[in-house]
Amino acid sequence: LNSRLETLMRMLDVKANGVQILGFYGMGGVGKTTLAKALYNKLVIHFKKCSFISDVRETSLQHNGLTSLQSKLISDLSSSALPSINDVREGIISIKGIIHDEPVLLVLDDVDNENQLQALAGGADWFYEGSRIIITTRNKDVLLGKIVNKFYEVEELTSPESLQLFSYHAFGKEKPPQSFMKLSEQVVLLTGGLPLALEVFGSFLFDKRRIKEWEDALQKLKRIRPGHLQDVLEISFSELDEQEKCIFLDIACFFVSMKMKREDAIDIFRGCGFNAEIAVTVLTAKSLIKIIDDNVLWMHDQLRDMGRQIVQSENHGDPGMRSRLWDRDEIMSVLKKEKGTRSIQGITLDFEKKHDLSSERIYRMDFQRRPGLASAYAYLKELYKKYFGHGAEKEKDVILCTKAFEPMVNLRLLQINRVKLNGNFKLLPAELKWLQWKECPLKTLPSEFHPRDLAVLDLSESKITKVWGRGWWDWHRNKMAKKLLVMNLHDCYYLTDIPDLSGLCLEKLILENCRGLVKIHKSVGDMSTLTHLNLKACQNLVEFPSDISGLKQLESLILSGCWKLKELPEDMSSLKSLRELLIDQTAIVKLPDSIFRMKKLERFSLKDCQSLKQLPVFIGKLSSLTELSLDGSALEEMPDSVGNLTNLEKLNLRRCRSLTSIPDSIGNLKSLIELFLDNSLIKELPDSIGSLSHLKNFTVGRCRSLIKLPDSMEGLSSLVWLGLEGTSITQVPDQVGALKTLEKLEMGYCESLRSLPKFTGNMLGLTTLALNNAIITELPESIGLLERLDVLKLNNCKYLRRLPASIGRLKCLRYFLMAETAVTELPEEFGMLSSLKILKMAKKPYPEQPQNNSRGGSELIDSAAQENLRPIVLPKSFSNLFLLEELDACAWKFSGRISDDFEKLSLLESLNLGHNNFCSLPSSLRGLSILKKMLLPQCKELKFLPPLPSSLLQLNVANCTALESIPDLSNLGSLEELQLTNCKKVMDIPGLECLKSLRRLYTGGCNACLPAVKRRLAKVALKHLSNLSVPGTKIPDWFVEEIPKFSSRKNLELKGVIIGVVVSLDQQTQDTYRDKLPAIVDIQAKIIRLNEPIHTTTLYLMGVPDTDEDQLYLCRFHEYRPFVHMLKDGDKIEVAMRTRPYFNGLKLKKYGTYLVFENEDDNDDDDEELFNESQQSVSKKLANFFRSL
Repeated sequence: LNSRLETLMRMLDVKANGVQILGFYGMGGVGKTTLAKALYNKLVIHFKKCSFISDVRETSLQHNGLTSLQSKLISDLSSSALPSINDVREGIISIKGIIHDEPVLLVLDDVDNENQLQALAGGADWFYEGSRIIITTRNKDVLLGKIVNKFYEVEELTSPESLQLFSYHAFGKEKPPQSFMKLSEQVVLLTGGLPLALEVFGSFLFDKRRIKEWEDALQKLKRIRPGHLQDVLEISFSELDEQEKCIFLDIACFFVSMKMKREDAIDIFRGCGFNAEIAVTVLTAKSLIKIIDDNVLWMHDQLRDMGRQIVQSENHGDPGMRSRLWDRDEIMSVLKKEKGTRSIQGITLDFEKKHDLSSERIYRMDFQRRPGLASAYAYLKELYKKYFGHGAEKEKDVILCTKAFEPMVNLRLLQINRVKLNGNFKLLPAELKWLQWKECPLKTLPSEFHPRDLAVLDLSESKITKVWGRGWWDWHRNKMAKKLLVMNLHDCYYLTDIPDLSGLCLEKLILENCRGLVKIHKSVGDMSTLTHLNLKACQNLVEFPSDISGLKQLESLILSGCWKLKELPEDMSSLKSLRELLIDQTAIVKLPDSIFRMKKLERFSLKDCQSLKQLPVFIGKLSSLTELSLDGSALEEMPDSVGNLTNLEKLNLRRCRSLTSIPDSIGNLKSLIELFLDNSLIKELPDSIGSLSHLKNFTVGRCRSLIKLPDSMEGLSSLVWLGLEGTSITQVPDQVGALKTLEKLEMGYCESLRSLPKFTGNMLGLTTLALNNAIITELPESIGLLERLDVLKLNNCKYLRRLPASIGRLKCLRYFLMAETAVTELPEEFGMLSSLKILKMAKKPYPEQPQNNSRGGSELIDSAAQENLRPIVLPKSFSNLFLLEELDACAWKFSGRISDDFEKLSLLESLNLGHNNFCSLPSSLRGLSILKKMLLPQCKELKFLPPLPSSLLQLNVANCTALESIPDLSNLGSLEELQLTNCKKVMDIPGLECLKSLRRLYTGGCNACLPAVKRRLAKVALKHLSNLSVPGTKIPDWFVEEIPKFSSRKNLELKGVIIGVVVSLDQQTQDTYRDKLPAIVDIQAKIIRLNEPIHTTTLYLMGVPDTDEDQLYLCRFHEYRPFVHMLKDGDKIEVAMRTRPYFNGLKLKKYGTYLVFENEDDNDDDDEELFNESQQSVSKKLANFFRSL
């Protein structure tokens, strides 16, 4: 695996420019997914936005499969909840809107159709520079379109690799025993080097230790034709007992696609009468299933397909004669034609949730966001149209008839999500064990519904107001009490009542987010079999049963988010099995004293209980408690008895703003691993805290009243993380320097801390030291002893004037953040930081006078100010930082020439030398072959730029007023942004016409080079530019000043909106922003609907002109921008200045808008000069306009 990964890492080269789309191809079971996951895990640290989309082939076959895949991708890349995607086209626009401005890492696993690629990754032009996309498929032909630009065939394992993998699964070690070596080699030869076959067959033989058993298995293997993987896998299946086979097929056909959790599947299989725990354990041991993240069932697609083929082979011609149905078309055919038989054991039919993106919803959201007469009128108008007008939206309910299920007498498993059932419910099979009917439209279950063996009932997200009526319950009490194990009613918003549950053998009752529930029926308190009760987010619940004496088996009680619940039952002594009690965000005022009898309670959470001021005195009797969360509560005092919680591992007291102390007895918590006291009013820590020898994480951040730490801190012999930021401590005990296990020490924002502890050679584990905003004047020489330090944060240490020479001994330091310090010179030893990757040491371009907020502060201020006036020179050793990737040295007052040694920083990707005083840059700069960003704004003495590296994506020389010439840029094929604002002496931009990737060009105030820009800006460049600024007094006459009423065009999509503005900025008028903001941010474009703005975007007019002359800015919004895709017929587009502008003296002189529809800018012909202007593309007309300026 490692050698393959190295090859693939070289192919993808994350440091290189461009968008790389790599296609893996190879036969099923060869390890494509495993390889893709391993590669993804190696690449993920290089990207902020990442997504791994698995089972593309399988998911796309489901109802609305492509849109659900798009929804998953958007959710991953935007770190938000799953969005509502109504159609594939809408999904494409949303995806483009997320991935166009930042590199992403994307894996699409098991693709088998080009339509899937078109919906998820339609081409390299979708993605930002540096993105990496990996696609796996069995069919190479899928990759042969224009999307994929690199290919990799995943080949079978070599014989030694195969033998090692097989041996690991068959014997649990790298090599087989000598007595089994020849047999193992024969197995490896017959399985053809396929990892899946080796894993499954090895697991199959794991418990077989007789030679004869191996020989029999080998004979079966020899009878299989080469390349028939599923036949190999079926050998393992054939050895299962009948229950295990049944469970395997249920998982393969149903549950693996649902991503069902193990415990939920176990409940269903138990309801079917199976020995579920044993069977699932056997299937896992044989590598036929796996349990992955969040305890979810997973199965290799080859095993899944094998299981499904076994079922399909039961009857190829007639689905109604098979045991399991999962294909929606086959199910609908069987049900509509009433072709069901007694053979059918399971059906899963899940119609995706309807995403209501109707105009009615849009107007409703507008009304909720901006209540007003106009928005209310618009909403009511749309409601009328929906329900009464000829434009009313017709419901597309899926309607099935209960009669179709009558012949299915052996039906165990039934999923009919978002389906409407008509007919007599008595016809539903009595053998039913699992019924999942999400979004059930009924208000109550019919009285004739009599599933006597039902074990799991899932009616979540339904419209029911009562689970059943009285007639149904009379039957239910007598016929079903011993069968029902699980009832799931989560998100049943209209449910107002829980009936009498007496006699039920329920083990799990899930009522999460049932907002209509006000009280829980008293019979719940008598349910002796109940182990799990979830009432999370029942926001209107005010009454819980007062008598819960029957809940002797209850293990989990969740009441989190029951905002109105004020009290728990007084007598909780019967909850002897309770392990988890969550009452976060409730209105509970007092805990009952009887709580101490819950001897098995392990997790107790009272987070944000803002009415709870005290804990029971006997809280310490909860002898099994391992986690206690009180963060955000109104707790005023911790009882001494808390020290008796000898098994407690986590104690969270964050945001307990009434808590001023913690008891000495806390030192008795010998098992404590995490203690969080952040944002409390703790004034002092007890000396006994040093007795917490197992404590790993300890934070007191922003405890403003805490002024000292106890000397006993040296007793925290296991401490890994110590967070002291924002406290009022004046010194850190030297004993902290003796903490050998400490890895992370945070002391930022400690405004009273003047000095640091002596770091000793004992602190070998320290990797992160954060001192941001501290008022220290120097670092101790002993800092050089922190040999494993990886991150050092000194940002805003405004009085820090020097770095010690010993800093060079930090050989492991990779991230050094020291922005806005008073350091004016780097020691010569700085170049010894051989691992340094990120160095951010920028200063404020326009420094503010530090405030004198402490005694002795004036001397510090004067000293810092004097140091700030000295010119700076980098040490000669600086060029030894060979691993440096990012350097920000803005406003360091570098003067003269920059050394040629910069070429040695060959891994540099980002360089910011803005606001410095050097006059030239070294010619060796071109040797920085992977430099992507070069920022040189406000270098007012810089006269010339040397030849630049071809890797640049962004070049900023704005306000370099002495700059006279730009080198030939024709080699910068990846350059996306060129910022030249106010470079008045620049006469030409050689190579501008060759910049095929250029998206943003800013030449405002550059009158001298305007003729050259006009000459070099061709149609091709203007087609791709999204932002452009030049000196100019007019906008194209074919732009319109205002679009009073947008009107879509028949069969033509809106592809973009171009907005042009002409502004001027009075240089005689002063304000506080023009020297600080890089752009004019006072011009806004709005979409007006029914006289109210529904969307506003600020035109980012990059480059603040330093002249009174008019400047022209063009902004092109593409189809994936909200400003384009939110436009609806009748909307008005308005361009105007901000009501309260940041820039004084700014005038909006002209503005106009042009709507770009499909085909208007698609012409790539070079002979458009011959066309009539009305036939020319938008880009060609723009080129003509610029020549006329």
